[in-house]
Amino acid sequence: MDVVDLGLTAYEDALSTQLELLNRRIKGNIPDTLIVTEHLPVVTLGRTAENSAIDRAYFENENIPVVMTNRGGNNTFHSPGQVILYPIMDLRGIKKDVSFYIDFLEETVANSLRVLNVAAKRNSPRRGVWVGEKKIAFFGVAFKRWVTFHGVSVNVNNDIGPFSRMAPCGEADIKVTSVKKITGHMMNMTEIKEIFTRQFIKDLEAVSCRCDCRSFPKMTTKLC
Repeated sequence: MDVVDLGLTAYEDALSTQLELLNRRIKGNIPDTLIVTEHLPVVTLGRTAENSAIDRAYFENENIPVVMTNRGGNNTFHSPGQVILYPIMDLRGIKKDVSFYIDFLEETVANSLRVLNVAAKRNSPRRGVWVGEKKIAFFGVAFKRWVTFHGVSVNVNNDIGPFSRMAPCGEADIKVTSVKKITGHMMNMTEIKEIFTRQFIKDLEAVSCRCDCRSFPKMTTKLC
């Protein structure tokens, strides 16, 4: 698997890169690729998002754009210090199953957070990765001809205050946390990206070697 670190990007620029690599992957011109990035402040609205779930006046006042996008899931907030993983993967060689893929993403993110001594877990029946009753990772994926794009965002050093100005994932009762909030100190984002990348590749190799693909408990398909 190739890894592309885009550094700090505007959301639209990262999406443009995703779409370019997606089309090349569909044509078989490139191998599976993991895009790693951080975003400039932005609110993104997935296909099931409702405008009423965000405080538009607040985000307009803060000059934070609100962007409609073509991923699954509802709304979320991105900003520097949040690690973003966008896998561009052909699932036909692994398993053509949306729930299985999201189960895998949740598991590998939880595994990466445990490396950081963060007690992360999956939380049936709600999607995402959680620490206690607070959410730390958000998911919104898309597929074209069983090639994946979009992905997952994990709160590391980022300011989580703006999440209070929205109903994250369209659910008003969700409370949000970050690695910095839990550990009490800033993390080195270069090291963070390396940890998440290594764990992703390790877990993907393990899944690809299994014949029955039944390693992760099934959960609902609701995203974010």
